[in-house]
Amino acid sequence: MIDILPKIHDRNTLEFKVGYKAPDGTAYHDFEMNTWVFIPEALDVNKHTYQKDNFYRDILSYIRLITPYYPLEELASTTCLPYQRLSDVCLSLSPLPSEKEQESYEREIKMFASIFKSSIRDTFRAALSNGKPVDQEQCRKTMQSIAQIFRNYRSLGEQMEKKSIPDEVMQYYRYGDEFLSNVVEQHISKTIQHLHKYDPQGYDALEPDIQQILDSEHEYRLQAGYLCVEDGSAEDNTEFVYHAGKLKKYIESNLYLPTHKRRNAVFLEQVVFSLAAGLSMIFATVISFAFQQTYGNFTLPFFIALVISYMFKDRIKELVRVYFATRLSSRLFDYKIEIRVGDLKVGWCKEGFDFMPSEKITPLVRKMRNRHSPLVIGRGVEEQVIQYRKKIHLNRKAISKLSPYPLSGINDIVRYNLSEYMRKMDNAKVPLCANKGDGQYKLVEGRKVYYLNFIIQLKYEEATRYRRYRICLSRKGIHDIEEI
Repeated sequence: MIDILPKIHDRNTLEFKVGYKAPDGTAYHDFEMNTWVFIPEALDVNKHTYQKDNFYRDILSYIRLITPYYPLEELASTTCLPYQRLSDVCLSLSPLPSEKEQESYEREIKMFASIFKSSIRDTFRAALSNGKPVDQEQCRKTMQSIAQIFRNYRSLGEQMEKKSIPDEVMQYYRYGDEFLSNVVEQHISKTIQHLHKYDPQGYDALEPDIQQILDSEHEYRLQAGYLCVEDGSAEDNTEFVYHAGKLKKYIESNLYLPTHKRRNAVFLEQVVFSLAAGLSMIFATVISFAFQQTYGNFTLPFFIALVISYMFKDRIKELVRVYFATRLSSRLFDYKIEIRVGDLKVGWCKEGFDFMPSEKITPLVRKMRNRHSPLVIGRGVEEQVIQYRKKIHLNRKAISKLSPYPLSGINDIVRYNLSEYMRKMDNAKVPLCANKGDGQYKLVEGRKVYYLNFIIQLKYEEATRYRRYRICLSRKGIHDIEEI
């Protein structure tokens, strides 16, 4: 099974979070993701101006384990597996813990905090995604669960302090505590914005509960000495943003998988280059032998033939090399990425990039692109099409060995920087004249935008699904992403 979630990561960068879920029962699983990017000709992004090195410079991929899922209400219980494992390592920690004890303690803090973040994100996303009034009772239950999770987690800290655990060891616990607090404040603020926009009456009803959790958490943060967001900060809360980013990377480092990237099919590439060299040498040798037999060894015609044969030999070598490389590039992958933890090989990923001629694009993909406007077809302007191919191979048994938690697969977080596409765009603002009637007009500004179309094919076993996204962008950056 493959899930995909697109979003705007920043002004210039798209992010696709692709989940590859490998169910139990089969040892190995293979997935494919093929992406076609349709680019307006006006952007001048083509095989001459945008080559493989440019593409791989602009794309960034992180591979991490899918966070084990626990409903928020279950996570609030002291009998759930994440809390039990956290409680066991915290309460069994000695005042002078060994390196192994400390690693286990740090690992469980990271895992509990990561699971909490995933759980609270999914809970609020389900409640706020449809743009309708929220379920007030469910929101109250959610905030009660959050408060209970805080009580459970912080009670462990109180018990560890009674055991005189060294401050440098307690610091890991405080990192987890601060991260939980940051996540809650972030999602509560998003909830307030949603309620103000879509459900003002719901906000009025929930305001006492929201106020209570925000006030109590703010007071706790001040007492604990954690950084807080300040209104009117002279430095625009630079220190808070930097620290929160480092904290997030630290907590989630438990889930990221080490990767080893190298060029794919290097041996075959060298065989092709050797074949090209051999063919060119055959041509030069045949010409040399033919003129030698006809004119002899030390004659002017033989000398001229040698020079010309070697001139053509180099050109033939390069042409044959380019021909084979072009023919093979659409069938082979550019890079192979091994996913392994120590000696345990979790799987591998292969990726490839090519510009695709329109005649080689499958009819179904062309149909999904749905490019029928007479304004475009009548001009005969062609779009440039990039194909980005990925193949993932996962070892389900190896994934299960990575953690005692139920792991379902991996997430591939792909970030694609589109700055290169914006280089030759027109100005984002266009001066316009609005006719107000009665001979009156007003100068206004319009926005000049361009559209990229992403069509993504997801293949797993016998199932094939397609997704189409339209990206609206201008010289100022990405404005919107819409699923068609």
